[in-house]
Amino acid sequence: MKITIQGQDYTTALDAERPLSIERKLNEPSVCRLWLLLPPDGSLASPQQNQALQVTGDDGTVYFTGYVAVTPMPEYAGSAMEGSRSRLVLDAISDEILLDQAGIVAGKGASNEASGSLMTALVTRTGVTSLATSGLSLNALIGEFSSQAGTSWSENAGAVASQARAAYRAASGVVTLTAIPGAVHAFDEADGSLDLASLTLTNSVQRALANDVTVCGEHEPTAYVTELFVGDGVTTQFDLSEEPFFPAASKRSLVHELFDEGAIDTRVWSVLGSSFSLGGGGLTMQGGSGLDGSSLVSWLDPIEMGGTLLLEATGVTLAAGSSGMLAGFSTGVQTQAACTAGFMVTAQQGTGAVSVQPMLLGTAQGTAYATNPAHQYALRVRVHCSEGQRTLATYRSYGDRGAISCGGQSYVAGASLQFEIQEFVDGVAGMPVTLYDGFVGDFPAACVLVAASSINLQGTMRGVNLTSLGSAWVTSTSAGGTQCTRRQGTPAQSAECHVESSGRIVFYTGFAPPVGEQIAISYRGVGRAVGRALNAASQQALMQAGLSPVRTWAGSVTSPAARSSQDCRNAAQALLEAANGVSALWGGTYKSTNATLDADVWPGDALVLHAPSLGLNTQMVVRAVKLSYTASYPDRVAYAMAFANDWAEDLAIKTSGTVRSDAWLPATANAMPAPNLNLLTIAAMSGNTVTVHMGTTAAAGGGFEIRRRDAAFNPGEDADLVMRGAQSTMTFARTTASDRFYIRMFDGATRPNYSEFSAALIFNLPLAS
Repeated sequence: MKITIQGQDYTTALDAERPLSIERKLNEPSVCRLWLLLPPDGSLASPQQNQALQVTGDDGTVYFTGYVAVTPMPEYAGSAMEGSRSRLVLDAISDEILLDQAGIVAGKGASNEASGSLMTALVTRTGVTSLATSGLSLNALIGEFSSQAGTSWSENAGAVASQARAAYRAASGVVTLTAIPGAVHAFDEADGSLDLASLTLTNSVQRALANDVTVCGEHEPTAYVTELFVGDGVTTQFDLSEEPFFPAASKRSLVHELFDEGAIDTRVWSVLGSSFSLGGGGLTMQGGSGLDGSSLVSWLDPIEMGGTLLLEATGVTLAAGSSGMLAGFSTGVQTQAACTAGFMVTAQQGTGAVSVQPMLLGTAQGTAYATNPAHQYALRVRVHCSEGQRTLATYRSYGDRGAISCGGQSYVAGASLQFEIQEFVDGVAGMPVTLYDGFVGDFPAACVLVAASSINLQGTMRGVNLTSLGSAWVTSTSAGGTQCTRRQGTPAQSAECHVESSGRIVFYTGFAPPVGEQIAISYRGVGRAVGRALNAASQQALMQAGLSPVRTWAGSVTSPAARSSQDCRNAAQALLEAANGVSALWGGTYKSTNATLDADVWPGDALVLHAPSLGLNTQMVVRAVKLSYTASYPDRVAYAMAFANDWAEDLAIKTSGTVRSDAWLPATANAMPAPNLNLLTIAAMSGNTVTVHMGTTAAAGGGFEIRRRDAAFNPGEDADLVMRGAQSTMTFARTTASDRFYIRMFDGATRPNYSEFSAALIFNLPLAS
């Protein structure tokens, strides 16, 4: 065994009385502890904190690389002819200590990103460049991930790796991420490679086998509510009938950048080309290569395009001849052709006069606005998608039938968009000018925020902000029938109104709805996500054996976050498959040495144990490995390996036994709801009648049902039923000024499946409206 510290050989100083130990735990830093007896002649200096340490076997196996974590402590060892002797106690942590010491810039959420790319981004967020990340290529998708403030790099890396059911490692200056199992080590009683005396098997007592699993998650958006009010020219506050869905307060400010540091912060921004720098005006744009997409500044994490988002670029100046893109969202390669939504900057040939125009799905839309190089501008894009979650979480596990994966689908959804520009002359703001106000039928689930993409941009940008405004979208229809979108946000963002999480819409001074104007607020309700899955075959088999057929487990999933009931159902299904196997609760330990192992063993590897005398033939994941070495030749390294299956000890799915008090139980088992009517619109209102368009066609043998009460949908006839039919456009009558209608689709099953959430129409209008 060779021990080097800061490149110097300390092997001969290893204390023969104390074993060197290395502890490896799944998706955590490895820890090495050893004792040194330094020669009295001073030929070996006392190791210091942060010095590099490496432990290598005589056969070349690298057992540990890392850094001395703390100043070594002396420990009395006895007396010698030269006087008292002491040994030094060294504690070292693997290479990721460099990333943990640097700290990580917290992110507000990356959406639908490959785990390898996400791990690379986590390294980038530390600013450390001494660890290579080129091998981080694992493509297991992570639906949504946020690096938490106050947590270390290794904690966040462990969370990413766990969600991907993978193992990360920082060793020999390289960060790797490998799907579990990273390696498979076979031990067979028949060939003598399995020593039964060194094997200990245990059954987890934390929970039992289960064939009926209920999972609780976070608060989720529920009903698709459209609520209508009428203005009287005075009232500025309107109370909503339902509580609107808002994301957690920590996720409402997604990007807040003032460009006021010495250089662009490459821990959060990706910079391509050399055309950008920081100066007194913020981000300074100094031309470009002339090629679209070759010079740009983009946010590191992909943004989930759900709910209501406000992107704002402030303090923008543009010199004559400028061309490129500002304040946009892109997919794939970040060229104008891949621009989902942003501002296209073009210069007129000959004069160089600059105009700004909205760009949607790679093409120019709306009104072009001529800019003045002496003035400043604020550019704003508001995006509203009724689906707050665009990509489902993926729940990974392992059972008797092999690998399990549930979820990961992306929702196809449309979005309403509003583009505006506001001009500032000598610091005085003009009224915002709407350049586009419309709807896109198929909007991407995730995009990259691009602050600036330069073909030849000349100018400055003071700041960029991206804010989540919740789930609401506000439109007005004048007495003359003209409809427009109301600007949401703060007064500093030149907004007209804002929707409060308490359930109230407030219009700012000067923007009260005039007499006869109809206000429509579209938003999502809020409820607790819950899902359930059961294994009927297992229950039938237990019943036939004369045993109690139902074995339940109910709790919460904490990672990956269950943001919707569909997430909960997927998590429940994955847990169910893992929780009902013969070896679901098995764990244990196995002790061996390097002389009998086929290779070095790391957490995330798998042990295949075959012992016919015990009726044992199973594969289990190594969770921790402790290596012990006492000076010997040849090397003799003792291994103590702890292993467990996914249900015995959480791996890719982190669970809690907590059941939320606001969860409605029991949930419907193995639910297969019909599609939600998230595109339903009011086509017309005349007198006392309302005409709605469902936004989709009815399922074969199914149709649409309109009721006066939510959560009361069934095939029967009762007083709540307004009408039922298969036509996509339906007209029905209002009876009061405060009518409520709830609409769901149903399919052609014998017992119909209904939409999971209603499209709700709530009126606060006189019948004549």
